[in-house]
Amino acid sequence: MPLGITILRGEGVDKKRFFTISLMAWLVIVLAVSCGNSEPVAKGRLVTETYTVVTGDTLDVISYQFIKKSSVRRDVREFREGIIQLNWEEVFKNRYPHGLIRPGDKLKINYWVEEK
Repeated sequence: MPLGITILRGEGVDKKRFFTISLMAWLVIVLAVSCGNSEPVAKGRLVTETYTVVTGDTLDVISYQFIKKSSVRRDVREFREGIIQLNWEEVFKNRYPHGLIRPGDKLKINYWVEEK
């Protein structure tokens, strides 16, 4: 009798072992086929600018100003928190509240620009 028919009948090979091997083979095939099915990566570059705070500025106003330059749409709160995180050591570490800015502060601001 051919091996395939023997396996299907459960003769000669333990059914539990057959199931385990079949499952593993199926997982390997699924993983191999799914590799490379990711979204295409947008081509662009990360731009870093230094902005000097002037009287009347708030982090929200600065965030809105730089969101307009960015190719990636983000919420203003996320952008503002990114500014705080990027400038934590130099500007915000010893200030309370942590989002407090003063005229003359120099803030590094990152945003993404898509290249065509």
